[in-house]
Amino acid sequence: QEAARNCQYWRLKDPSGKPPGLIGWMPTHAVTFLDNHDTGSTQAHWPFPNDKILVGYAYILTHPGIPSIFWDHICDWGDDVRNKIGILLKLRADSGIQVD
Repeated sequence: QEAARNCQYWRLKDPSGKPPGLIGWMPTHAVTFLDNHDTGSTQAHWPFPNDKILVGYAYILTHPGIPSIFWDHICDWGDDVRNKIGILLKLRADSGIQVD
């Protein structure tokens, strides 16, 4: 969240150039997500920055791991966001990005 919120994209790789954390170590076990019903949505405890949602999806959908799309972003954020996420999903499928 902070990398996107503050445009500190250098945080998205470790010293060896891999994604930080589990997604870089064991992507077959890494479920990546931006928001969920416990953190975002109406709870708003640790929501992903609204103005960076598509940046976040571009990241998790173009990297290894098991991306999860938040229901609210598909169903409640309107056609524009839904269509752009759909384009990113198609790009992921067409590029053959694997979980590992």
